[in-house]
Amino acid sequence: MAYIRMRRVDGGISWLHEQSLWGYMMLGLNVFIIIIGAFFLSAGTYTSVQSIIDSYATGAVSGVFTCASNGI
Repeated sequence: MAYIRMRRVDGGISWLHEQSLWGYMMLGLNVFIIIIGAFFLSAGTYTSVQSIIDSYATGAVSGVFTCASNGI
């Protein structure tokens, strides 16, 4: 997102229309990176939450809180 915002500020209102082939390729690469990041964020969050749900369902985790001593 920072790349796109910086190019828009540097280029003014018509920055997208004045791009060269290299500029369009870099824009496409950055959009691709943003999409990959959003995918990993959503898939990683889903997997983590599902792992917690599965741990509670199998009994591997007894509860949210425990009063047991954690001291050595």
